[in-house]
Amino acid sequence: MGDQLSGTDIKKYLKLVATEDCCLSFRLIYNHYYERLFRQAMYYFNDFQVSADLVSDVFVSLWQSRKVLDKINDPDAYLFISLKYTRAKYIEKIYQGKKEVFMETLPETVYSGSEADQELLGSELEDKYQAAMNKLPPRCAEVFRLVREEKKKYSEAAEILGISVKTVDNQMNKAVRILYKELKEHLFLVM
Repeated sequence: MGDQLSGTDIKKYLKLVATEDCCLSFRLIYNHYYERLFRQAMYYFNDFQVSADLVSDVFVSLWQSRKVLDKINDPDAYLFISLKYTRAKYIEKIYQGKKEVFMETLPETVYSGSEADQELLGSELEDKYQAAMNKLPPRCAEVFRLVREEKKKYSEAAEILGISVKTVDNQMNKAVRILYKELKEHLFLVM
């Protein structure tokens, strides 16, 4: 594991990076967090290069926003949330690229069907979505509906259900994995 630093050390180093652009302090923070962030990225993607790139992006972003680093109260949370956002941007970029390539290679008539065709396709997709939702465990489906369909924040869903925010996060990850597995062959249709 990276160099072990106390919370006080980390905050001190963040302040030095923010106020003095201290590269040595930044390196110590990097060494402390890199392996943990990399393991988390590997959990997301199970791809060495993608994981290394994502963690690098987190640290590049950290350096670019260094002037406000002394305002961070919880560096662990900040960096792992940064990794989640970086992961989301990466996934969005990947799927956007696939969507553009897919749309460019189809003849015009394939994806600009009649309104009746689009309604039928929408109805079929809705049926497949509902069937996939029915495969979720009850608590998992409940959390997913609150967060995705009712647009509740994780904290709101946790309060409504009487569970922790971490449990909401775990249930959402589980739901997304199951729904992806069930719907992956239809994903190009909804992009």
